[in-house]
Amino acid sequence: MPDSMPLRVLLVKTSSMGDVVQALPVVQDILRHRPGSHIEWLLEPAYAELVRQHPGVERVIAVPWREWRRRPLAARTRAQWRELRADLSARSYDAVIDLQGLCKSAVLARLAPGPRYGWKGRACREPLAACLYEHRMSAPPFDALAAVQRYRNLCAWALGYTVQGEPVYGLRPRAQRPAWLPGSAGFAVLLSATARDEKLWPEDAWAELGAQLRARGLGLALAWGSPGERARAERIAARVLAAGAGFSSDPAAPPVVVAPGRLGLVEWAQVFARASLVVGVDTGLSFLAAAVERPVVGIYTATSPLQVGIQASSPHRNVGDVGRAPSCAQVLQAALELLAQATVAGEARP
Repeated sequence: MPDSMPLRVLLVKTSSMGDVVQALPVVQDILRHRPGSHIEWLLEPAYAELVRQHPGVERVIAVPWREWRRRPLAARTRAQWRELRADLSARSYDAVIDLQGLCKSAVLARLAPGPRYGWKGRACREPLAACLYEHRMSAPPFDALAAVQRYRNLCAWALGYTVQGEPVYGLRPRAQRPAWLPGSAGFAVLLSATARDEKLWPEDAWAELGAQLRARGLGLALAWGSPGERARAERIAARVLAAGAGFSSDPAAPPVVVAPGRLGLVEWAQVFARASLVVGVDTGLSFLAAAVERPVVGIYTATSPLQVGIQASSPHRNVGDVGRAPSCAQVLQAALELLAQATVAGEARP
């Protein structure tokens, strides 16, 4: 392919949220090296609205694979499958790139006319998926390279360019302080929830961190996504308020608020864009906060930042590692360093 030739590219990255966010930089990479390219993205409906926020993605194709897997023989499943096949077969792609590396994503990629690209063998999350690609990239085993870099490398190899610079996520949401967070002072978002219990950080550490940040004038917004996560956030908030009982009755005291309902991904992106700081465990929302270029501290307890750490051009810190949960002092130090860096750069957002 000539280096300057615009391409029609289909990206297959269906889930999960964190993985989808970490794959976003490939869009900017492609457009930088192949200006005018038409980029489409196939993914689960839950993440479609987020990817639609990227101005470089021309079309988003929502595929309810999880629903299909639960009801494979349902009339609705069969009808949707036929619609997807007809939709994709009506187009022609210069490259179909499977960033997922699973058998399901490889099957979906085969529905699209065009050369299919993926990893070779053990570089795939499921090595059998490699059998369904026409072009296979040799790469280290799946867990040997950071996710963002893996995605960028695969697209660069498939389309014939070289990865350059820090990842650019391309999301520019409208910064918005949530109506449920009173006051106008700066605030931090605490992301204490994650789908896997082994990735959690102790509640007493969260409470201590929250109290320390609040004592330094930051309000706190606590996120959740399930009833259990909400209960956890409420316990942490109560302990933070108890630690600051001496000034909690002051109407000017920094607020500590648990989100009153479940927010969508675009809504959270808007909140993050307004925040002074985000601190979170290894969860998709932490990656989303980095994607909108806010200072983020990532806390790692059961996964390694070498594979799933936050990568961004904006200020961030990854603390902890597998079996080495960071102390509150370590997380606080990282947070204060980022806040100081933002203040020096004139980026603090009251």
